[in-house]
Amino acid sequence: MAVGTTFAAPLPLSLPIRPTRGADRLVIVGLTNSGKSALFNAIARTYSMVANYPQTTVEPNRKRVLLNGRGVEIVDTPGISSLVAVTRDEESTLEVLLGEAPGRVLFCGDALRLKQSLILLAQVRELGIPTVFCLNKADEAARRGLVIDTDTLSRELGSRVIETDAAHGHGLRGLLQYLDAPQPVGGLLRYPDHLERSLADIGGLFAVESRPSKGQILRMLMTREEECRLLNQSAEGDRLARVREAIRQVHWRQPPTVLQMMVFNAREEWANHLCRQVVHRSLISVGAVSRNLAWASRHPVWGWPIFFAIVWLTFHGVGVLSPGMAGLLDGWIFQPLVRVVDGWVAQPFLKDFLVGNFGLLTMGLFNAMVTVVPILVVFFLIMNVLEDTGYLPNLSVLANRSLAPFGLTGKAVLPLVLGTGCNTMATLTSRILESRKERLMAIFLIALGMPCAVQLGVMMAILASLPFSAFAIVWGAVAGSQIVCGVALNRLIGSRQGKGSEFILELPPFRWPDGWNVIRKTYHRVKWFLVEAVPMFMAAAVLMFFLERTGLLVKIKEFLHPVVTGFLSLPDQVTEVFILVLSRREVGAVYFKGLVDGGGLTFQQTVVGLVVMTLFIPCVSNTMMMIKEVGLGWAVGMNAAIIALAVLVGGLVNLLM
Repeated sequence: MAVGTTFAAPLPLSLPIRPTRGADRLVIVGLTNSGKSALFNAIARTYSMVANYPQTTVEPNRKRVLLNGRGVEIVDTPGISSLVAVTRDEESTLEVLLGEAPGRVLFCGDALRLKQSLILLAQVRELGIPTVFCLNKADEAARRGLVIDTDTLSRELGSRVIETDAAHGHGLRGLLQYLDAPQPVGGLLRYPDHLERSLADIGGLFAVESRPSKGQILRMLMTREEECRLLNQSAEGDRLARVREAIRQVHWRQPPTVLQMMVFNAREEWANHLCRQVVHRSLISVGAVSRNLAWASRHPVWGWPIFFAIVWLTFHGVGVLSPGMAGLLDGWIFQPLVRVVDGWVAQPFLKDFLVGNFGLLTMGLFNAMVTVVPILVVFFLIMNVLEDTGYLPNLSVLANRSLAPFGLTGKAVLPLVLGTGCNTMATLTSRILESRKERLMAIFLIALGMPCAVQLGVMMAILASLPFSAFAIVWGAVAGSQIVCGVALNRLIGSRQGKGSEFILELPPFRWPDGWNVIRKTYHRVKWFLVEAVPMFMAAAVLMFFLERTGLLVKIKEFLHPVVTGFLSLPDQVTEVFILVLSRREVGAVYFKGLVDGGGLTFQQTVVGLVVMTLFIPCVSNTMMMIKEVGLGWAVGMNAAIIALAVLVGGLVNLLM
């Protein structure tokens, strides 16, 4: 297998964003988890999250670069298995392919799933767009005993096949040099003669300048939505009537479902025939340890002990390692800086503004850096290792049966787990769920009780300093709330919002984590926190400073006193936590940790506060994403219900303790 050297070609240069013509657009298309994002990162000189599970990309990512001497917009699209979309992320890929008329497609084939890749490639080629085929993961396929004859494959496809290992940069120099080479367009296989005649006859009814491709006509025959879209765009008057009559005649002979089966069988037969020609198996023994670990992690008996062991390791890793790192940062860097500012600034108001209780530096910048960054580093290292090994899809299989009473499938585990990184991103990722009912339920459960990475890390750091009973009560209350709400929502949300879907998920192989990828993802995730959240910490500090100075903070505490101090038995200072949580959950969580560390809360108050804070209203950015995904009415209703549930559950825990 000839794989190129590490990428050392002249690197594409970033260009400012500007409107891009279709001819200047390069769209990366492929199966889920085929390496499209790694390819995008390498070519576009950017970073898009890469992980060993499907649907890492849920909406197109775009970057303008100077490629081979000309400006090109590169688009990384969500993975698809066919050109018939089922989920919203798949629809976004079709919108790019069919609606934006790209000048070229870079098809990212998966050497481990060559047959599926070829079936999808056949559909893309039928769209009439010049397509470059790169075969990714060829080195991994060879390690598993699969040798692919790329010379024969190139001859059969009519264009050169470029082998790549995008994750490590191999083969990319040759790929870049080949991107501008002339590429054949048109289909790769023939369908039964009567279908080919029908396709030609229908195509001939359109004007030459608006004639759809063979693939679009096939989609028009197989899906009603595509028929309406294409006819509205490409035909009018008498021509429109003739096209509709021709389609009706085809459907009279063979309904759309029969056509779909005929087309799928033809593509599968072609792909099977080609795979038999080009795929050869060697006698290499393939990963028994990997298979056994993957099997155990999703086993209904052994899977749960493995899951709880991972939770325990994460809990102790964050609780033990991050305080030590925080102590070093605080003692060596930030406390000396506070003393310097305190000594240099003489004006009382300015000193209080900078390093007081609600100081811009003490509560804002230094608080974020000392408390949050160590927690994030440890937490993201653990999460990124789990992502890279391929554990999360196996967890989806394990949880599939447990999620059935909620009307969800194991596929919902991916957005729910991603909620522990960022609720906003998890809400966006709910697009991978096929029915609106599933999306509504997943988005509500994410907003209700899925703490983001910083909040979860801070909670683990707090709970690590308390008896195990605190851990059991807090997570028992949160999990119980999720279970009750999930079952209730499954009954309350009507079937008109869509029925549950079947659980079909392709499992990636278990693999040893790539250390460089783990470190790189950790760096970028911490960097994104510093860029996005640290300004919010500082803005929250300014807000609290002026609320205190103007006396509004006292008024708010008095207004909420019956609930906070009466029903929840929490001190008035916790009101400040709830105010901060409204802007960013992690800001409130960090301030709450300061109250705990300062001895301002009893054991019972700490537990009640953690329960309420975890279940409380999502942050502003997640609320905006909820509005975008489910509409204003649903988002407002969900947030109102979440506030009420958080207070009620917190009060119940307080009464029972």
